[in-house]
Amino acid sequence: MSVYTHLTQQDIEQLLTRYDLGDLTSFKGIESGVENTNYFLDIDKKGHLQRYVLTLFEYLPADTLPFFINYTDELKSSGLPVPNPVRDKNGIALQSLKDKPTLIVQCFAGQHPDARNLSLDQCQQIGTMLAKIHIAGQGSALYQENQRGLSWLDDQQKRLSPLLDQDDASFMTEHWKNISNAIKAFDKLPKGLIHGDLFHNNVLFDQGKISAVIDFYQACNDWLIYDLAVTVNDWCLTNKLELDNQRSQALTEAYAQVRTFTEEEKKAWPLMLQLAAFRFWISRLITFVYPESQMDQEHQANLVRHFLDPNEFKEMLRLRTNDFASKLQ
Repeated sequence: MSVYTHLTQQDIEQLLTRYDLGDLTSFKGIESGVENTNYFLDIDKKGHLQRYVLTLFEYLPADTLPFFINYTDELKSSGLPVPNPVRDKNGIALQSLKDKPTLIVQCFAGQHPDARNLSLDQCQQIGTMLAKIHIAGQGSALYQENQRGLSWLDDQQKRLSPLLDQDDASFMTEHWKNISNAIKAFDKLPKGLIHGDLFHNNVLFDQGKISAVIDFYQACNDWLIYDLAVTVNDWCLTNKLELDNQRSQALTEAYAQVRTFTEEEKKAWPLMLQLAAFRFWISRLITFVYPESQMDQEHQANLVRHFLDPNEFKEMLRLRTNDFASKLQ
């Protein structure tokens, strides 16, 4: 589900009075995304037109956002192409609009890659980039618990199972039991700061090269190899949702050239692919069953909703469970 809270030109112009960015010339809602409201803002400052992205956080509480601000600041300082928030006239990044936490970031040049035509070169580039993000994060003193981690998944599958048909409920319960039991054997997997949501629509390419990695609002401390599995499960798919061996190998080998896999990570790889599929199946199911559970009626009245099919990740989970050939070199 993409959630959009309606904003008027007056709403945005009033927010911009806190900044020294220039004059609003146009704005447009962005139809991608799952949990946040996003608008493109075109702003003119002394004849120079600059595009920004305005984000209103529909679910994340304000007290969690300083972590994301500080994290992207650190990544930017490490020379990585990430959008760190714009500060207002008083040096403050985090704002409030429509009673929701709000950030403005500069928009990067480039386009999202075509999901139907992801190349080996693009997969290699994102593998290299993700490894650099992980290495930078391992040196950080920042910490953020994974709000979509194992305990959350356990709670959500218990909440969802009674609301699904018998086949889906049994499928969910069985797979979660197997995943949660198997994962107990892996207690030495390297951890650090991860992106958590590195789908192809969170990356921009310009003239064939990555120009930006965006949307760090699922970032947290967790297993690095899990973050890689989330990425591979999106970037390396066939049209039947199986893993494309060439793209998967290109991505993971490019990653390993920057950060070497441990033996435990290699053993955990098939399980991490299953966990990543399960996590996003749960997330998409929630938007179907509880689409506005965290919003009051006034906010619900101003929403435009776009739902994503959860069955894609259910099928992906089934395939990954039966795939014993996936290996890391």
